[in-house]
Amino acid sequence: MKIRASLSKAPQSIAIPVQFDGPQPNHFGADIASAIPMQAGGFIGDTTQGGSCNAQEITMNPHCNGTHTESISHVINELIPPAEVVKQPLMRALLVSIEPATNFSMDSYQPPIEPGDKLICKYQLTAVSKNLHKGVKALIIRTLPNTESKLTHQYGRDIHPAFFSNEAMKWLVEETAVEHLLVDLPSVDRLHDDGLLSNHRIFWNIKPETHQSSEEQYQHKTITEMIYVPNEIKDGEYLLNLQLPRLNLNAVPSNPTLFQLED
Repeated sequence: MKIRASLSKAPQSIAIPVQFDGPQPNHFGADIASAIPMQAGGFIGDTTQGGSCNAQEITMNPHCNGTHTESISHVINELIPPAEVVKQPLMRALLVSIEPATNFSMDSYQPPIEPGDKLICKYQLTAVSKNLHKGVKALIIRTLPNTESKLTHQYGRDIHPAFFSNEAMKWLVEETAVEHLLVDLPSVDRLHDDGLLSNHRIFWNIKPETHQSSEEQYQHKTITEMIYVPNEIKDGEYLLNLQLPRLNLNAVPSNPTLFQLED
């Protein structure tokens, strides 16, 4: 399916900038991302301290310090870097806004749902199914309310993020052509889920309690978490450029960028 992207309008990044010297988002109690001047012998990589140039060493956890893209290697033993999975980084994407539900009698989760949980449910995805035609390879979900506080949320016991129901994830896998899922949540699973990662496993078709690779798994898919989609970007179809560095990790910092489509 051919599409035409508008290059007359600037593309819009939906990645959270990592402020090494300022407030930044955090998940699961991880250390903050940090950057310090390189030091080697008498050299210091900081011009304000007399160095000839600036050169920094960074420390970060891609899963917890900002926008990141995961491959199936997040769950299995075999290392398949995300950049090797996404061989065509330009793809048709659908952006939808969803308010996580607190009434979900038709949906479930493993481990069992607890009081206060908020879920993205199957009925909320089926409501936008008419726009998820076979040409759409990426689904971008913006949760409501959508405030700039997502840029610096400290996800934990005080900020308990929403997550997908198992039925919603199964429907997405079985009934759509989506290969790349992007969410503004820190995880598609509950923050504390007894290590089951049930939605990750459903998305990649990994059997419970296994970490071995198999031919049945969906190794061509990725999950991108902790994006931020500003309110001025309207729901609808876009050309997504899923920009990934070539780092041999199971998750890498990423910069998903949206181009408007021509009418």
